[in-house]
Order: sequence, then C-alpha cells, then structure tokens
Amino acid sequence: METVTAGARHIYQLDAPGRAAEGPCSGEVIPRRSFGVPGSGGGWTGPVVKGGRVQVALVRRARGTGSPVHTHANEQFGFVLRGTLLADLDGQVVRVPAGHVVHVPAGIPHSLVAAPEEDVLYYSMKDTRAGFGGLPVDAVAGAGSYLRGFGTGPGEWPAGAGGLPRARTRHASGRALQYAYDIAHLDAVPPGRTSAEVIPRNFISKKSSSFGAALRGDKLQVGHIHKGVGSGTKLHTHPNEQFSFVLEGTMIYQIDEQRIEAPPNSVTHLPPGIRHSAIASAAGDVLTFVAKDTSHGMSGPPVDGIEDGPVYLPGFDPRKK
Repeated sequence: METVTAGARHIYQLDAPGRAAEGPCSGEVIPRRSFGVPGSGGGWTGPVVKGGRVQVALVRRARGTGSPVHTHANEQFGFVLRGTLLADLDGQVVRVPAGHVVHVPAGIPHSLVAAPEEDVLYYSMKDTRAGFGGLPVDAVAGAGSYLRGFGTGPGEWPAGAGGLPRARTRHASGRALQYAYDIAHLDAVPPGRTSAEVIPRNFISKKSSSFGAALRGDKLQVGHIHKGVGSGTKLHTHPNEQFSFVLEGTMIYQIDEQRIEAPPNSVTHLPPGIRHSAIASAAGDVLTFVAKDTSHGMSGPPVDGIEDGPVYLPGFDPRKK
C-alpha cells in the first residue's frame, strides 16, 4: 500500500495556473505549462497532478492548432469537454467531439489538433511510465501542428478527403481498430475491433449507485460515471489508484477521516488502499470521469464486507419512503 501524509490535500483545481494549495498534497503538482506553434494562439496543459501510477491534466488547444506527430512510452486517454479534436493515429484521422474519448496506446505515433470551429478543452490521463510530454517523430521539438490558415512555419497539416486533414501517421497496428468512443452512450460493445476493452453501461457494483460505461486499456482504465442526487458509494478501498474529475454537480467525499466537497471542474486523487466514500450532494446528480490503473477493477470491496446497496444522504433513501 502506498502511504500519504495525514491531512494531505486530495482535491485539485486543474484550471488553476499553479499549485492548487500550500501544504502537503496526495500527489505531485506540476504547475501549468504553456505550449504553442509558431504564429498560432497556442494553448496550455496543467497543472499536472501526478500520482504513483496515474497522472492527469486539463489541456487547452487553440482552434486549428495542436501537437506534432509524436509518441510516448505511456498510455493515454483523453476526454473532450468542449470543442472537437482531430486525432491522427494509426494511419487514420477521426473526429473526437465533446463527450467522446480518444485512446492512445503506448508507443503509437499520433497527433491531436483542435478542429477549426473553436478551441478545445480536454481532460487527459496517462500512466506514469513516462512524463506528460512526448517525442516528435521528426525530432523537431516544439514545432506543433496547425490547420491551413491557423499558423506559419513547417507544421501545416495537409488537407485530405472528406473534410478531414490527410493522415500523417502510418498504419502501425496492421488492423482496423476503433480509437474514439462515445462513452456516455456505450450500451453495448461496438462491432469490430477496439483499441480498449469496452465495458457497456451498467451499475459498477452492488455497494454503490454508480452507473456508467468503462474502457480498459493496458495500464489505464476510465469510466463515465453517474450518481443520482443524494446517493453514492459505501466506505471502501481498492488497491489501485484513482482520479475522479467532476463534470457536473458536487461530490461529497469521506477520505480517511476528512469530509471534503468536490465542485465541478475539480479532480480528486485517491491513492491505493485509502478508505473513502463518495456521495452526490443534495443539490443534484453528479457526473464524473474516473481514471484508475489496471492493477484492480473499477470497484473495490466495502470496508464492512457487506454489499447491501448504495448509501444515501438523510431523506434520499427510496427504501425508507
């Protein structure tokens, strides 16, 4: 079990420019980093919150701009919050609109560029086998990519057929694979081969009101999880690390002996083995995007050993009405 200093901070605002707070933190906080391509509006990443196995950040791409074709030794999932990403990977270009996930397996050359209509904001998750950056395949660091009319220099992305740019990555897998997922509506396993294992929408466990779909990769698994107002998950533990980004609503956590509220756009870090519960506040339903390492599943055993249904705030238990 990995240890964390008693009283450490577990909740972070990823849209803040620097460190979330003074004092002990459950993970390493790396201040916001700017990036860009020559002549463009650029963007930013951060701050990055890095745990022992998983690291997360909020990334903004200015419309029409993005990363060069690059690779990294760790796996990545990206959940688009606003706008549309154009993802070039494995010899194909796919649109990844808001509410969708793109999966980038470790070692796959890829590029992520914001579509021309608007800036893109996305929640990015990687395992910790490498850092948050990557190595351009052409060894030109910082050059970036941009769509025609959105920058100057060597990084222009040539136009292709069907309104999408032309793929610059090679078809490395040798297979027809799906890399982008409408995770909020995954009610069944999609036809064909997928880059990640798809776990269709269902209740996550018998101790929780959590309902949603999940994607499982090699080192990371992610879930799009809904909890009804006033309902949640019993006090429990699991041997894998977890980050939970609040998309809508306010989550009430008990983490060890601390009671903490996580508002929208905050991320909660739960190190392996830590005792915790999570309940949607009385103000409304809560929607989260969860990332965990794959040393264990999406759910852990309750502390009391009894899976007897969700927990509720006073007045919200339907069994007592």
